[in-house]
Amino acid sequence: MSAAAILDLGKIPSKVNPELQSERDCSSLTPYISEITAIVDGGRNNTEKRRQIERILFKDPLFRDCAIDSVYKPRDEMYARGVERSVRLFALKEEYNWTDEEFGIAVYVINHQYSLGLHTVMFIPALERLSTEQQKAKWLHLARNYQIIGTYAQTELGHGTNLQGLETIATYDATTEEFILNTPTVTSIKWWPGALGKSVNYAIILATLIIDGKKHGMHPFLTPLRSTEDHKPLPGVKVGDIGPKLTFNTVDNGYLILNNVRIPRENMLMKNAQVSREGHFTSRGPSKANYSAMILVRVTIVNWCSVILSNSSTITVRYSAVRRQSTLDSSSEKESKILDYQTQQYKVFPSLATAYALFFVSKTLKNRYLKTYAEIMKGNFKNLPEIHCQSAGMKALSAEMTVELLEISRQACGGHGYLAASALGDAVASAKALVTVEGENTVLYLQVARYLMKRFAAAVSGERLSGSTEYLCMDPIKYSCPINSPGDCMNVSLLCQVYRFRAYRMISKAARMLQRDIEGGKKQHKAMNDNLVQLVRAARAHLLYCMMVDYKESMNQLQISVPVSKALNNLLVFFTVFNIVKNAGDFLETESIGLPQMEWLKETEVKMLAEIRPDAVSLVDAFDIHDNTHGSVLGCYDGNVYERMLKSTQNEPLNQCDVHYSFHQHLKPFLQRNNTSKL
Repeated sequence: MSAAAILDLGKIPSKVNPELQSERDCSSLTPYISEITAIVDGGRNNTEKRRQIERILFKDPLFRDCAIDSVYKPRDEMYARGVERSVRLFALKEEYNWTDEEFGIAVYVINHQYSLGLHTVMFIPALERLSTEQQKAKWLHLARNYQIIGTYAQTELGHGTNLQGLETIATYDATTEEFILNTPTVTSIKWWPGALGKSVNYAIILATLIIDGKKHGMHPFLTPLRSTEDHKPLPGVKVGDIGPKLTFNTVDNGYLILNNVRIPRENMLMKNAQVSREGHFTSRGPSKANYSAMILVRVTIVNWCSVILSNSSTITVRYSAVRRQSTLDSSSEKESKILDYQTQQYKVFPSLATAYALFFVSKTLKNRYLKTYAEIMKGNFKNLPEIHCQSAGMKALSAEMTVELLEISRQACGGHGYLAASALGDAVASAKALVTVEGENTVLYLQVARYLMKRFAAAVSGERLSGSTEYLCMDPIKYSCPINSPGDCMNVSLLCQVYRFRAYRMISKAARMLQRDIEGGKKQHKAMNDNLVQLVRAARAHLLYCMMVDYKESMNQLQISVPVSKALNNLLVFFTVFNIVKNAGDFLETESIGLPQMEWLKETEVKMLAEIRPDAVSLVDAFDIHDNTHGSVLGCYDGNVYERMLKSTQNEPLNQCDVHYSFHQHLKPFLQRNNTSKL
């Protein structure tokens, strides 16, 4: 089809690009794609459920055009469309009686291009986890039926992860049985809550409780912000939007200033702590129980990272199978597919492997969280520190990996990856938000490190450990590298032993450095600050070991066909080896491996690229991501990249007229002046 026909008729060739079709025809995995899709979806019934939701949503232009809106519309229109989509989604949830899980699928299908996500992601979960049964009876049905719309307001302008430093205060007035909420300083202003700027009428506000001048820590307070009649801010409330971000501009992240805002005593969410009418404070369980909603979001972020990488891998692998550049064989007249270049594979396949790794890891982490949460609801807080450590650390590690790999994926698509219509730039910017949202990564790593120092001290004192830190009781003298031949580099169980010893040595080194400084006369806080870099390295090592174990064990539980097992195991081996080679210095320094083993691992890493190559397109096809979900002109199923790129220019506002008004206002007078002066 000619370029003119594409522009004039708006048509894309109906056939699949032969370049992409040949990949599918040559892959032995193609007949088994649906099997992998069922694994990703959690069963064939869930696959059909997702596809049914896709059919419902994408017959509506409001959802079908999400990608176009995010590229070509100004922010106020993007926000308005995001609110419209939110309302339509809520209506569809009621119309089709979607469960919370099915609604989550709908949000995934439209790639989170709506405005009121915090209502379901944090506001309702916080009500469920932080309220008493009486409070749930009063508030939950209002939130679930969208009679009120809420957000979760924790972060302040001057305080993010340091929750103990929050300056927003809630002072109890026993004479009126009310809490008085204030943001007394500039740094205490609530800043960043999603949907706060223009949308919500309620917020769960995290504030420091003060009774008779005494502070009682941070607690949640359900606070009305806007009138339910005309949506205007209530007395004492000043609220607005914080302005455009790098991405997610369908969401009105906001600021909130509170000046003597009074709420009833019953509006303090009292699942974990109570204030009586007389002003007596009592607590139930550790203070970290108030973070349960935040822990859930951190667990969810690991899954989001997997989804983002699945989208980007689909785009980059398909594009790399279509794009031809130069030749591998000088005698060939046809340029080579860039996916055939080993260097391109080394850019693209780590992202693909990590997408699958984080899928399995997030699934395991979610199950672990649900088990711990059920225990907490029964009053058993024993495993809360462990899940707090795991969720914080895995959120940090997965976000860090995702940002790095996404930028490499964008570069792997060359100049076309720089186009907004590729969707890769937006994906990079979106992932960068995950580095700081729900806890800045470095701070979270240090939370993990502090937990590890406590567990290591317990192990040294003779305590028998369990959970993710059980290995800290090992005897390092008994370790010898289990890789004794090149073939051992394919054995993930052996490689996990290497990861475990590296983590042990880095944690023990951090502990020794701390002990040395403290025994040398440094105060504890000074000793900690002087060893933060090593502590972060130790935390990463522990988390990467945990990630490998969870990935391997999740894979071992699958009952799958031989071709699928082979393809997924190739990714598992590559992911495991790739991250050893990437962190070669640590593994060598800790004597987890020697130089010969490192050479074998590097050879295995390159070997695995060739093993993955024949099935790369099938492996991204197995994600079964709808073209309207990833929203990229480069990554559609039909592979008609160049036709879609050309057609996308029709959506550019600059192309809606032959001559732009700026020509008449600026360029024409300039040209005329120059021509006149030369005459």
